[in-house]
Amino acid sequence: MFAANQHISIQAWPVTVVTQNLVIQGTLKTRLHRITDVLNEPDMDHLILYETTFMEVGSRRVVTEASVAQIQLADMLFVHTNGSPDSGGEQRTPKQPTRATLLLSPYTIEGEIHLSLEEEINQALDGLTTRFVPVTSARYWAYGVAESPNYVELLIVNRMLAHIALPIGVQWNKSAPGGGGSGGGRAQNPW
Repeated sequence: MFAANQHISIQAWPVTVVTQNLVIQGTLKTRLHRITDVLNEPDMDHLILYETTFMEVGSRRVVTEASVAQIQLADMLFVHTNGSPDSGGEQRTPKQPTRATLLLSPYTIEGEIHLSLEEEINQALDGLTTRFVPVTSARYWAYGVAESPNYVELLIVNRMLAHIALPIGVQWNKSAPGGGGSGGGRAQNPW
């Protein structure tokens, strides 16, 4: 398997990592094609970022800068790219985009989570089991700590720290959008 991966080039993504107290900006280097794959790697407990700036939440006062830094996954509320995310291909299984609000103190996030096609919506929500969950067309803010709304195409949220609420009246389809298949005519999701 190692020999097969030797031809894969290293990608460098500028990312923003948000914790309860810090906003960390740096560059993530990896051979994987999806940021969610990086964050959901088994037995991984940290990221290595390059050209890293650590800022306080709210004031954005620079605390320190580093050429290389180790960032603990357990402390991450969410991560997003600072540029256009690379799709890395289509979704692996058909999923239904569903509007949701995610609460990660002190932040609120609104966007679309992507749920597996199950008979009931509660089963689909219960099926979110990965450590980090992608949220597309996302907006996040924390007014209590002076963090104004930010809009990003893809936000990857630490599911273990998030409360996920689906709005009243959310529509649930039991089959793939567009009559089945792996995309149903929708644009590719960047995760």
